Amino acid sequence: MAEENQADKTEQASQKKLQQALEKGKISLAKDPVSVAALGAGFIAVYLTALPLRDALIELFAATIRGASDAHASSIFSHLVRPSLLSLGIIVAASSGALLATVLQTKGRLWPHLAAPDPERLWQAGKLKRLFTREVLTDLGLSAVKVCALLGVIWFSIQKDVLTLGAIAIQGIHAQLAHLGGVLADAGVKALAVMVVIAGADFALTRHRFGVKMRMTKEETRRELKEDEGDPLIRSQRRRRQRELAKARVTIEVPRADALLVNPTHVAVAIRYRRDESRAPKVIAKGKGQLAEIMRDLARSNGVPIVEDIPLARLLYRKVKVGREIPAETYKAVATILAFVYRITGRAAGGIAA
Repeated sequence: MAEENQADKTEQASQKKLQQALEKGKISLAKDPVSVAALGAGFIAVYLTALPLRDALIELFAATIRGASDAHASSIFSHLVRPSLLSLGIIVAASSGALLATVLQTKGRLWPHLAAPDPERLWQAGKLKRLFTREVLTDLGLSAVKVCALLGVIWFSIQKDVLTLGAIAIQGIHAQLAHLGGVLADAGVKALAVMVVIAGADFALTRHRFGVKMRMTKEETRRELKEDEGDPLIRSQRRRRQRELAKARVTIEVPRADALLVNPTHVAVAIRYRRDESRAPKVIAKGKGQLAEIMRDLARSNGVPIVEDIPLARLLYRKVKVGREIPAETYKAVATILAFVYRITGRAAGGIAA
Protein backbone atom coordinates (compact mmCIF):
# COMPACT_ATOMS: atom_id res chain seq x y z
CA MET A 1 0.00 0.00 0.00
CA ALA A 2 2.85 2.35 0.85
CA GLU A 3 4.55 1.59 -2.46
CA GLU A 4 1.32 2.38 -4.32
CA ASN A 5 1.01 5.69 -2.50
CA GLN A 6 4.62 6.48 -3.29
CA ALA A 7 4.01 5.66 -6.96
CA ASP A 8 1.26 8.29 -7.04
CA LYS A 9 3.70 10.96 -5.87
CA THR A 10 4.93 12.23 -9.22
CA GLU A 11 5.30 15.95 -8.44
CA GLN A 12 8.39 17.61 -6.96
CA ALA A 13 8.01 18.82 -3.40
CA SER A 14 6.99 22.45 -3.09
CA GLN A 15 9.00 24.97 -1.13
CA LYS A 16 6.21 25.11 1.43
CA LYS A 17 6.35 21.37 2.09
CA LEU A 18 10.15 21.41 2.34
CA GLN A 19 9.95 24.27 4.84
CA GLN A 20 7.38 22.40 6.93
CA ALA A 21 9.59 19.30 6.90
CA LEU A 22 12.57 21.39 7.97
CA GLU A 23 10.64 22.81 10.92
CA LYS A 24 9.77 19.26 12.03
CA GLY A 25 13.35 18.07 11.72
CA LYS A 26 12.78 15.96 8.61
CA ILE A 27 15.91 16.69 6.58
CA SER A 28 18.36 14.96 4.29
CA LEU A 29 21.14 13.94 6.69
CA ALA A 30 23.86 11.66 5.31
CA LYS A 31 25.88 9.76 7.92
CA ASP A 32 29.01 8.88 5.96
CA PRO A 33 30.11 12.52 5.44
CA VAL A 34 29.94 12.97 9.23
CA SER A 35 32.15 9.93 9.76
CA VAL A 36 34.62 11.07 7.11
CA ALA A 37 34.80 14.57 8.60
CA ALA A 38 35.49 13.09 12.03
CA LEU A 39 38.18 10.73 10.73
CA GLY A 40 39.74 13.42 8.56
CA ALA A 41 39.95 15.93 11.40
CA GLY A 42 41.28 13.25 13.74
CA PHE A 43 43.86 12.16 11.16
CA ILE A 44 45.10 15.73 10.78
CA ALA A 45 45.31 16.09 14.56
CA VAL A 46 47.29 12.85 14.81
CA TYR A 47 49.65 14.05 12.09
CA LEU A 48 50.28 17.34 13.89
CA THR A 49 50.77 15.72 17.31
CA ALA A 50 52.57 12.56 16.20
CA LEU A 51 56.06 13.53 17.33
CA PRO A 52 55.08 15.06 20.70
CA LEU A 53 52.78 12.09 21.35
CA ARG A 54 55.52 9.63 20.48
CA ASP A 55 57.97 11.30 22.85
CA ALA A 56 55.34 11.46 25.60
CA LEU A 57 54.55 7.76 25.23
CA ILE A 58 58.23 6.85 25.33
CA GLU A 59 58.68 8.88 28.52
CA LEU A 60 55.60 7.20 30.00
CA PHE A 61 56.92 3.76 29.07
CA ALA A 62 60.31 4.50 30.61
CA ALA A 63 58.71 5.91 33.75
CA THR A 64 56.57 2.80 34.02
CA ILE A 65 59.65 0.57 33.85
CA ARG A 66 61.45 2.67 36.45
CA GLY A 67 58.41 2.77 38.71
CA ALA A 68 58.03 -1.00 38.52
CA SER A 69 61.68 -1.57 39.47
CA ASP A 70 61.57 0.96 42.30
CA ALA A 71 58.16 -0.26 43.51
CA HIS A 72 56.93 3.35 43.38
CA ALA A 73 54.00 4.15 41.07
CA SER A 74 53.45 7.79 42.04
CA SER A 75 56.04 9.10 39.55
CA ILE A 76 54.18 7.47 36.68
CA PHE A 77 51.09 9.67 36.99
CA SER A 78 53.02 12.87 36.25
CA HIS A 79 53.99 11.38 32.89
CA LEU A 80 50.35 10.60 32.05
CA VAL A 81 49.34 14.27 31.75
CA ARG A 82 51.01 15.10 28.43
CA PRO A 83 49.90 12.03 26.42
CA SER A 84 46.42 12.35 27.92
CA LEU A 85 46.11 15.99 26.82
CA LEU A 86 47.42 15.19 23.33
CA SER A 87 44.97 12.30 23.03
CA LEU A 88 42.17 14.56 24.24
CA GLY A 89 43.11 17.08 21.55
CA ILE A 90 42.75 14.36 18.88
CA ILE A 91 39.33 13.41 20.26
CA VAL A 92 38.21 17.05 20.30
CA ALA A 93 39.40 17.52 16.70
CA ALA A 94 37.49 14.45 15.53
CA SER A 95 34.37 15.54 17.40
CA SER A 96 34.63 19.04 15.92
CA GLY A 97 34.86 17.59 12.42
CA ALA A 98 31.74 15.51 12.97
CA LEU A 99 29.91 18.50 14.46
CA LEU A 100 30.85 20.74 11.54
CA ALA A 101 29.67 18.19 8.97
CA THR A 102 26.39 17.84 10.84
CA VAL A 103 25.85 21.59 11.18
CA LEU A 104 26.48 22.10 7.46
CA GLN A 105 23.77 19.58 6.62
CA THR A 106 21.27 20.81 9.22
CA LYS A 107 22.07 24.48 8.52
CA GLY A 108 22.59 25.01 12.22
CA ARG A 109 19.01 24.12 13.11
CA LEU A 110 18.14 22.30 16.35
CA TRP A 111 15.04 20.23 17.10
CA PRO A 112 14.82 19.66 20.87
CA HIS A 113 11.56 17.71 20.57
CA LEU A 114 13.36 14.96 18.65
CA ALA A 115 15.67 14.33 21.61
CA ALA A 116 12.77 13.53 23.91
CA PRO A 117 11.83 9.84 24.23
CA ASP A 118 8.86 8.81 22.12
CA PRO A 119 7.40 5.35 22.89
CA GLU A 120 5.21 5.53 19.79
CA ARG A 121 8.30 5.70 17.54
CA LEU A 122 9.81 2.75 19.41
CA TRP A 123 6.76 0.49 19.30
CA GLN A 124 5.24 1.71 16.06
CA ALA A 125 3.46 -1.03 14.15
CA GLY A 126 5.13 -2.22 10.99
CA LYS A 127 8.71 -1.71 12.22
CA LEU A 128 9.55 -5.38 11.72
CA LYS A 129 8.14 -5.40 8.20
CA ARG A 130 10.30 -2.44 7.19
CA LEU A 131 13.41 -4.46 8.04
CA PHE A 132 12.86 -6.37 4.81
CA THR A 133 12.10 -3.45 2.51
CA ARG A 134 14.13 -2.76 -0.59
CA GLU A 135 15.71 0.34 0.97
CA VAL A 136 16.99 -1.56 4.03
CA LEU A 137 18.33 -4.42 1.92
CA THR A 138 20.04 -1.91 -0.36
CA ASP A 139 21.68 -0.24 2.65
CA LEU A 140 22.93 -3.61 3.88
CA GLY A 141 24.44 -4.35 0.51
CA LEU A 142 26.08 -0.92 0.35
CA SER A 143 27.48 -1.38 3.86
CA ALA A 144 29.02 -4.68 2.81
CA VAL A 145 30.59 -3.01 -0.22
CA LYS A 146 31.98 -0.23 1.97
CA VAL A 147 33.55 -2.68 4.43
CA CYS A 148 35.07 -4.78 1.65
CA ALA A 149 36.45 -1.70 -0.10
CA LEU A 150 38.07 -0.37 3.09
CA LEU A 151 39.51 -3.74 4.10
CA GLY A 152 40.86 -4.22 0.58
CA VAL A 153 42.55 -0.82 0.52
CA ILE A 154 44.06 -1.31 3.99
CA TRP A 155 45.31 -4.81 3.14
CA PHE A 156 46.95 -3.74 -0.12
CA SER A 157 48.58 -0.85 1.76
CA ILE A 158 50.12 -2.91 4.58
CA GLN A 159 50.72 -6.32 2.98
CA LYS A 160 54.23 -5.39 1.83
CA ASP A 161 55.11 -4.31 5.38
CA VAL A 162 53.64 -7.28 7.23
CA LEU A 163 56.65 -9.50 6.61
CA THR A 164 59.04 -6.78 7.82
CA LEU A 165 57.33 -6.24 11.17
CA GLY A 166 59.48 -8.91 12.82
CA ALA A 167 62.68 -7.14 11.78
CA ILE A 168 61.80 -3.98 13.72
CA ALA A 169 61.62 -5.88 17.00
CA ILE A 170 65.39 -5.55 17.40
CA GLN A 171 65.33 -1.82 16.67
CA GLY A 172 64.97 0.98 19.17
CA ILE A 173 61.60 2.16 20.33
CA HIS A 174 61.92 5.40 18.33
CA ALA A 175 62.47 3.43 15.13
CA GLN A 176 59.65 1.02 15.95
CA LEU A 177 57.13 3.79 16.50
CA ALA A 178 58.33 5.67 13.41
CA HIS A 179 57.96 2.56 11.25
CA LEU A 180 54.54 1.66 12.58
CA GLY A 181 53.44 5.28 12.26
CA GLY A 182 54.52 5.38 8.63
CA VAL A 183 52.65 2.17 7.81
CA LEU A 184 49.50 3.33 9.54
CA ALA A 185 49.68 6.80 7.97
CA ASP A 186 49.98 5.38 4.44
CA ALA A 187 47.06 3.02 5.01
CA GLY A 188 45.05 5.78 6.69
CA VAL A 189 45.47 8.23 3.81
CA LYS A 190 44.35 5.66 1.24
CA ALA A 191 41.44 4.51 3.38
CA LEU A 192 40.37 8.11 3.96
CA ALA A 193 40.44 8.78 0.20
CA VAL A 194 38.16 5.79 -0.39
CA MET A 195 35.86 6.97 2.40
CA VAL A 196 35.60 10.42 0.81
CA VAL A 197 34.31 8.80 -2.38
CA ILE A 198 31.91 6.63 -0.38
CA ALA A 199 30.70 9.69 1.57
CA GLY A 200 30.02 11.56 -1.66
CA ALA A 201 27.96 8.66 -2.98
CA ASP A 202 26.10 8.39 0.34
CA PHE A 203 25.35 12.13 0.31
CA ALA A 204 23.96 11.95 -3.23
CA LEU A 205 21.91 8.84 -2.45
CA THR A 206 20.50 10.38 0.74
CA ARG A 207 19.48 13.56 -1.09
CA HIS A 208 17.84 11.51 -3.84
CA ARG A 209 15.89 9.38 -1.36
CA PHE A 210 14.77 12.45 0.53
CA GLY A 211 13.58 14.09 -2.68
CA VAL A 212 11.61 10.98 -3.63
CA LYS A 213 10.13 10.72 -0.14
CA MET A 214 9.02 14.36 -0.17
CA ARG A 215 7.31 14.16 -3.55
CA MET A 216 3.65 15.12 -3.74
CA THR A 217 0.63 13.76 -5.55
CA LYS A 218 -1.19 15.90 -8.08
CA GLU A 219 -4.06 16.23 -5.62
CA GLU A 220 -1.71 17.50 -2.89
CA THR A 221 -0.23 20.02 -5.32
CA ARG A 222 -3.66 21.33 -6.30
CA ARG A 223 -4.78 21.49 -2.67
CA GLU A 224 -1.67 23.42 -1.63
CA LEU A 225 -2.06 25.81 -4.55
CA LYS A 226 -5.65 26.44 -3.51
CA GLU A 227 -4.57 27.09 0.07
CA ASP A 228 -1.87 29.51 -1.09
CA GLU A 229 -4.32 31.43 -3.25
CA GLY A 230 -6.64 31.76 -0.29
CA ASP A 231 -10.38 32.08 0.03
CA PRO A 232 -12.30 33.18 -3.14
CA LEU A 233 -13.64 36.18 -1.23
CA ILE A 234 -10.10 37.22 -0.29
CA ARG A 235 -8.95 36.81 -3.89
CA SER A 236 -11.86 38.96 -5.03
CA GLN A 237 -10.97 41.65 -2.51
CA ARG A 238 -7.33 41.50 -3.59
CA ARG A 239 -8.25 41.96 -7.26
CA ARG A 240 -10.55 44.86 -6.39
CA ARG A 241 -7.75 46.50 -4.44
CA GLN A 242 -5.41 46.07 -7.39
CA ARG A 243 -7.95 47.66 -9.70
CA GLU A 244 -8.32 50.60 -7.32
CA LEU A 245 -4.56 51.12 -7.20
CA ALA A 246 -4.30 50.94 -11.00
CA LYS A 247 -7.14 53.44 -11.36
CA ALA A 248 -5.46 55.80 -8.89
CA ARG A 249 -2.20 55.58 -10.84
CA VAL A 250 -3.72 56.33 -14.24
CA THR A 251 -5.69 59.21 -12.71
CA ILE A 252 -2.37 60.82 -11.81
CA GLU A 253 -0.28 59.84 -14.84
CA VAL A 254 -2.62 60.22 -17.84
CA PRO A 255 -3.06 64.02 -17.43
CA ARG A 256 0.77 64.31 -17.49
CA ALA A 257 1.13 62.28 -20.71
CA ASP A 258 2.09 63.68 -24.10
CA ALA A 259 -0.09 61.19 -25.94
CA LEU A 260 -2.36 58.21 -25.37
CA LEU A 261 -1.97 55.30 -27.78
CA VAL A 262 -5.13 53.20 -28.18
CA ASN A 263 -6.09 49.97 -29.89
CA PRO A 264 -8.76 51.44 -30.42
CA THR A 265 -10.90 50.32 -27.45
CA HIS A 266 -9.20 47.37 -25.72
CA VAL A 267 -5.76 48.77 -24.90
CA ALA A 268 -4.45 52.21 -23.90
CA VAL A 269 -0.83 53.27 -23.32
CA ALA A 270 0.18 56.70 -21.97
CA ILE A 271 3.54 58.07 -23.25
CA ARG A 272 5.58 60.97 -21.90
CA TYR A 273 8.95 62.41 -22.90
CA ARG A 274 11.01 65.04 -21.10
CA ARG A 275 14.66 65.55 -21.82
CA ASP A 276 15.47 66.11 -18.15
CA GLU A 277 13.65 62.93 -17.09
CA SER A 278 14.85 60.22 -19.45
CA ARG A 279 16.82 59.53 -22.61
CA ALA A 280 13.76 58.20 -24.47
CA PRO A 281 9.97 58.39 -24.14
CA LYS A 282 8.54 56.35 -21.25
CA VAL A 283 5.34 54.41 -20.70
CA ILE A 284 3.88 56.10 -17.62
CA ALA A 285 0.57 54.19 -17.53
CA LYS A 286 -1.23 51.44 -19.39
CA GLY A 287 -4.44 49.47 -19.14
CA LYS A 288 -6.94 47.32 -20.97
CA GLY A 289 -10.67 46.84 -20.92
CA GLN A 290 -12.46 49.05 -18.42
CA LEU A 291 -9.20 50.66 -17.27
CA ALA A 292 -8.40 51.58 -20.88
CA GLU A 293 -11.81 53.27 -21.14
CA ILE A 294 -11.07 55.26 -17.97
CA MET A 295 -7.72 56.34 -19.46
CA ARG A 296 -9.45 57.56 -22.64
CA ASP A 297 -11.96 59.59 -20.61
CA LEU A 298 -9.11 61.14 -18.60
CA ALA A 299 -7.23 61.99 -21.80
CA ARG A 300 -10.28 63.71 -23.30
CA SER A 301 -11.01 65.71 -20.14
CA ASN A 302 -7.36 66.83 -19.80
CA GLY A 303 -6.69 67.60 -23.46
CA VAL A 304 -4.22 64.76 -24.02
CA PRO A 305 -4.16 63.74 -27.71
CA ILE A 306 -5.46 60.22 -28.37
CA VAL A 307 -3.69 58.45 -31.22
CA GLU A 308 -4.90 55.15 -32.66
CA ASP A 309 -2.04 52.84 -33.62
CA ILE A 310 -3.07 49.21 -33.15
CA PRO A 311 0.29 47.41 -33.64
CA LEU A 312 2.29 49.96 -31.64
CA ALA A 313 -0.23 50.09 -28.79
CA ARG A 314 -0.24 46.27 -28.54
CA LEU A 315 3.54 46.09 -28.67
CA LEU A 316 4.11 48.69 -25.95
CA TYR A 317 1.40 47.22 -23.74
CA ARG A 318 2.87 43.73 -24.02
CA LYS A 319 6.61 44.47 -23.78
CA VAL A 320 7.11 47.64 -21.71
CA LYS A 321 6.51 47.88 -17.97
CA VAL A 322 5.08 51.05 -16.48
CA GLY A 323 7.85 53.55 -15.76
CA ARG A 324 10.25 52.02 -18.33
CA GLU A 325 11.55 53.56 -21.55
CA ILE A 326 10.24 52.32 -24.88
CA PRO A 327 12.40 49.78 -26.81
CA ALA A 328 14.76 51.00 -29.52
CA GLU A 329 12.77 49.36 -32.32
CA THR A 330 9.82 51.66 -31.56
CA TYR A 331 11.80 54.92 -31.52
CA LYS A 332 10.89 55.90 -35.08
CA ALA A 333 7.17 55.15 -34.74
CA VAL A 334 6.88 56.92 -31.38
CA ALA A 335 8.93 59.89 -32.65
CA THR A 336 6.51 60.31 -35.57
CA ILE A 337 3.53 60.31 -33.19
CA LEU A 338 5.16 62.78 -30.77
CA ALA A 339 6.16 65.08 -33.61
CA PHE A 340 2.52 65.16 -34.70
CA VAL A 341 1.37 65.77 -31.13
CA TYR A 342 3.90 68.57 -30.56
CA ARG A 343 2.79 70.23 -33.81
CA ILE A 344 -0.87 70.30 -32.88
CA THR A 345 -0.25 71.25 -29.24
CA GLY A 346 2.35 73.92 -29.99
CA ARG A 347 5.16 72.33 -28.00
CA ALA A 348 8.71 71.58 -29.05
CA ALA A 349 10.42 68.22 -28.70
CA GLY A 350 11.08 67.22 -25.12
CA GLY A 351 8.00 68.95 -23.77
CA ILE A 352 9.32 72.54 -24.03
CA ALA A 353 6.70 75.11 -24.97
CA ALA A 354 7.24 76.62 -28.42
